[in-house]
Amino acid sequence: MSIFKRISDPVHGTVELTRVEVDLINTPAFQRLRNVKQLGLAHYVFPGADYSRFAHSVGVCHVTGKILDALKRVAPGQLKPKEIEKYRLAALLHDLGHYPYSHATEEAILNHYSASLLRSRTPARHHTSSILPRSFKHDRVSKEILLKDSLIREVLGDHSIKPEELSSIFLRENPPRFANLVRSDLDADRIDYLLRTAHHTGLPYGSVDIDYILSQICLDRENRICISAKALRAADHFLLCRYFDYQQVTYHKSVVGFELVLKDVISALLEAELIDCSAPTISKQIRSGSWNEFDDAFMLGKIRDLSRQTGDKNLKAKAISILNRFPPKLVAETELIQRRVGTHQDFLSRLQSVKEKVAGWATIFRLDKSLWRVWSTSMVLTKIGSSIPVSSIEEDNSNDRDRLDQAIMILSSDRRSSKSIMQVPHSLMSVLADFVCYTIRVYVLVPSNKKHLTDSIKAKVRKDLPNIDWK
Repeated sequence: MSIFKRISDPVHGTVELTRVEVDLINTPAFQRLRNVKQLGLAHYVFPGADYSRFAHSVGVCHVTGKILDALKRVAPGQLKPKEIEKYRLAALLHDLGHYPYSHATEEAILNHYSASLLRSRTPARHHTSSILPRSFKHDRVSKEILLKDSLIREVLGDHSIKPEELSSIFLRENPPRFANLVRSDLDADRIDYLLRTAHHTGLPYGSVDIDYILSQICLDRENRICISAKALRAADHFLLCRYFDYQQVTYHKSVVGFELVLKDVISALLEAELIDCSAPTISKQIRSGSWNEFDDAFMLGKIRDLSRQTGDKNLKAKAISILNRFPPKLVAETELIQRRVGTHQDFLSRLQSVKEKVAGWATIFRLDKSLWRVWSTSMVLTKIGSSIPVSSIEEDNSNDRDRLDQAIMILSSDRRSSKSIMQVPHSLMSVLADFVCYTIRVYVLVPSNKKHLTDSIKAKVRKDLPNIDWK
């Protein structure tokens, strides 16, 4: 790899970049990522957690390079320079398509256009169903940028790189042999995310032994990336760190509350056609270059306009919640760790029983139903549990097969074969991968003149649903 430029990074120290990487970084489409925060509204709770997807993307490219260097040491001659370039570029560009405020906006967009499809009996305006879906997930937007952004295409063309070769890695569309570098249970994306989030939040959950894990990288006889059995504990620890990071940062009660309100506000902007995020419009914006202005500041301006112009007092309260950092109240929460198999239906039943009560609570406390939100999640440590028979995955379900392919693989003692970390009997994941953490929360955006109702609401929720083990 020919080094063209070196930059300083607070997480990785010196980061080395090639000429093509620098040329891509200097395009407006990549520079836009400076203005899209990696962690959405997490900085409302952790003031330092306002780092950008720009910094993260450069970091993922760097970590991918470190993994590739490790592979070159254990398998000399296996990796050609062009292949190394391809994986580094896929890592660098994998987040190009993130929307402002990232996952909150994406979820609002997908929900909005899915609902509009159900409501409509005829194709939506400007919709060409044979070419584009109604809306894009962020990684599909990344592919669209590689295909449609003229400057990105020019840089790639100058270096004889096909856009589809890069998107096939981060989208896992007929993924090449080392696609797990960018997307798997142990990938460069997650490594940089954990390290960078720990650095910027001041929390310890990114303190994983990455250097040791990388020193134990190897290939099995099928050319799958794996790690030696020596690094089994470090791999277990990595997965646990990700679990605790999500619980303490992504799923922090106030972070979740703000993001629920944000999704409502963005949904209102979409409903009022104050923003258009349909797939055809996004594709058109990418071609014209206006996509590069679609960042957090743009969305914040729209929210500020909405707060001034809307006649809906509840919607106005939500916009102000975002603008003035006025979080909704968490009035009830239950959290339960259970086995993956045979428990999900019970979880859905409990969730439905909570949702059915909201209208009654809203009436009793004279707080509009739109101010209430029930949030739920089911957090697992690995994509596939250890108790799912591998043979059934291979035979019956290609999606499960791909998830299994993304597992951390541990090299066997014969130094030839490997098995997933969940299949190693003395690994923590052989047990913990079979469990899921179910969480249900009830939030209310309580107006300042009704804060005195909060304790009464908490008591009412518990009284009405005594069979749920509320925290």
